[in-house]
Amino acid sequence: MEPRPPADLTQPAPAGASRWWRVFETDDAADAASFRARQLQAVLKVTPVAMTINVANAIVITATLWESAPRAFLVGWGLAILLLAGAGLRGWLRAQRGPPRRAASERALRRAALHAGILGAAWAALPVVLFARLGHEDQFFVGMVACGMICAGAFALSTVPWAATSYVLALCAGSAVALAQWPGRAASGMAVMLLAYGATVVYSAWSYARTFGARLMAEARAEHQNEVIGLLLRDFEDHASDLLWELDARGRFVRVSDRLAAALGLPPARLQRLRASLVLRRLLPGDDESRSHWQALLAQVARASAFRDGLVTLRGPAGPSWWMLSARPLHDRQGALAGWRGVASDITDRHLAHRRLRWLAHNDSLTGLANRAQFRELLQAVLPRDGRDEPLAVLVFDLDSFKQVNDTHGHAMGDEVLRTFGARLAAVARRDDTVARLGGDEFAMMVRGVAEEAAIRALLERLFASLREPGGSGTPPLRSSVGVAFAPRDGTDVDQLLNHADIALYAAKHAGGGAWRIFDPVLAETGRQYTTREQALRGALAREEFFLVYQPQVSAADGRLLGFETLLRWRHPELGDIPPAEFIGIAENARLMPEIGGWVIGQACRQAAGWPSQLKISINVSATQLNDAGFVALVRTAADRLRPDQVELEITESALVADVDAAVAGLQALRAQGFHLALDDFGTGYSALSYLRRFPFDTLKIDRSFVHGLAANPGSQVIVDAVLAIGHALGMRTIAEGVETAAEVRLLRAKGCEALQGYLIAAPMAAEDVAGFIRSWDGRGLARAA
Repeated sequence: MEPRPPADLTQPAPAGASRWWRVFETDDAADAASFRARQLQAVLKVTPVAMTINVANAIVITATLWESAPRAFLVGWGLAILLLAGAGLRGWLRAQRGPPRRAASERALRRAALHAGILGAAWAALPVVLFARLGHEDQFFVGMVACGMICAGAFALSTVPWAATSYVLALCAGSAVALAQWPGRAASGMAVMLLAYGATVVYSAWSYARTFGARLMAEARAEHQNEVIGLLLRDFEDHASDLLWELDARGRFVRVSDRLAAALGLPPARLQRLRASLVLRRLLPGDDESRSHWQALLAQVARASAFRDGLVTLRGPAGPSWWMLSARPLHDRQGALAGWRGVASDITDRHLAHRRLRWLAHNDSLTGLANRAQFRELLQAVLPRDGRDEPLAVLVFDLDSFKQVNDTHGHAMGDEVLRTFGARLAAVARRDDTVARLGGDEFAMMVRGVAEEAAIRALLERLFASLREPGGSGTPPLRSSVGVAFAPRDGTDVDQLLNHADIALYAAKHAGGGAWRIFDPVLAETGRQYTTREQALRGALAREEFFLVYQPQVSAADGRLLGFETLLRWRHPELGDIPPAEFIGIAENARLMPEIGGWVIGQACRQAAGWPSQLKISINVSATQLNDAGFVALVRTAADRLRPDQVELEITESALVADVDAAVAGLQALRAQGFHLALDDFGTGYSALSYLRRFPFDTLKIDRSFVHGLAANPGSQVIVDAVLAIGHALGMRTIAEGVETAAEVRLLRAKGCEALQGYLIAAPMAAEDVAGFIRSWDGRGLARAA
């Protein structure tokens, strides 16, 4: 229930005469009714004494005047006083039997004033009837009684000033009538004195009544303020995260709120019987951190001085909660400790957020593993030093083809792959091992107590076995390269050890991925060469260090020139000529091939534009080029001076392995525009047949590894026969690479191979030599050699 605003209690009292006839200044009906009830209660409180005095005085007066006054009047008058006193006592008894009166109407005040006036009139009848008939001694007695009753009655009725006024006026009027009947010279003077006396008594009654009313208004104002404060406190406790609490001198809870009881899990009545320390200790979790905070809080309380930010942890049905306590001691008049009063703030959300931030500072948010910073700290802490010689191994992992997973399946699938890989790393790790995600698709593991490959091999075999297991949620197969370095053999410094593990990792990736390598000093030199060439590659295109050579392709049947294959070469001013087998892989890993490959396509098409129109130009395309969204448009623009059927794009099987769907989509778009496609190095991978089923190439190229020594190698002949059979069955042209002997020409021609390429025909030649070769080549040399 909301408190009523005490607006009327704060208004200034009205000016003028009306101010004298108002006990309190309020326009609020409820407050006015409450004040009237308090006025009547004050009168009722003295009613038994007042009525007893009335009856006693009547008895004394009757006995005193029994011989000198008419006895019939005395008896009747005494009975009247007795009846009026009984009526007053009956009202008092009725009030005592019922509940305390909370409100009274103005009519109730009027009834009280009427009763007082009747009682005053009854007492006034005494001097009116008897004063003139009595002797001087009895007159003095009656006058003294009248004056005393005026004062006593007005005092008893002063909280209801209209009742006091009516009582005094009635009694004064009767006394005045009596004095008017008195023939003595002092009558007029006594009448004036009586009126002054009555006025003084009435004024005193009204003054006291106004003082009483002011006290009532002050109490009401204080009560309203307490209600507002209580409402604010209840609202504060209901809606804020803070709780108010108070302890007595024995450490027990005082005025337990429902929220405090709910927080502590006990009823308020029981909480008030228990010491707070016992309740909190019962709810204290058993971990070391909570006990430490509890001991610190007890130490603050023991100092008996105000404290802030005392932390306590409590167990609850929904889990632990954290509270921050601030309090000040309470002292009695003698300065002794009388209790505590304070605020408890629920900081559970803030504490959990702080713990989350601390966790994020040391852990990877995606996988939950340790992050790079924590891994380095832990590795630094356990590295052999200062006479400690416990060995350990650092393993660095890199997911193979992770970029293709992101590009093809989206980053959500990439995140799922990272989580899956991290979970499998953690599953094969021992309890003392540390697994971390260093960033991107790079992970690391610290394995304590191992110093050689034999000790680490079992763990790696378990890991690779787990990676071969299918993942959930459509996760693609996982492959990883691993580099291993041992401490103290390969270093006792964090950076040195991680660098050596990275060098071993690069060696594993360079070997084809899906394998592990142990660090060896020789690998460091290889790694330096790799880094040197990668740095040199980044500026090679701008420095015009690349150039193209062309190797002719001829018909196996008659030696007719069919076209040329484009081959990329790199000549560095300091490193010299670097074979494609060495720099193409580096360019792929460094994400340089889209730019380099785009230059190759454009340069080859420009140079082929000057050849006879019946000749084709074959251009190798890398996996990263196929995944480039602008690749199809680039090819079309570069070949704008050639017919699409003059351009044949050679796709290696490994390029398709990286991302089949993306590669097939790009190839279909190119083939739809008329470009020819060749599957290069057919048979060297492990999924070639599935690719042929999904996409019809125009040409199959037999890898040089099967052609070399073909005449003396029955196994190679079987493979060549199989490739030729597949090509013929699917309607594809076949071409053999690496033809170097006449015997190889005869066998390939006999088996039905349609085109040849190799050093027997011509070595790769510069662009300026192509025109001379075209003019001089007539195919007879090939016929004579075969």
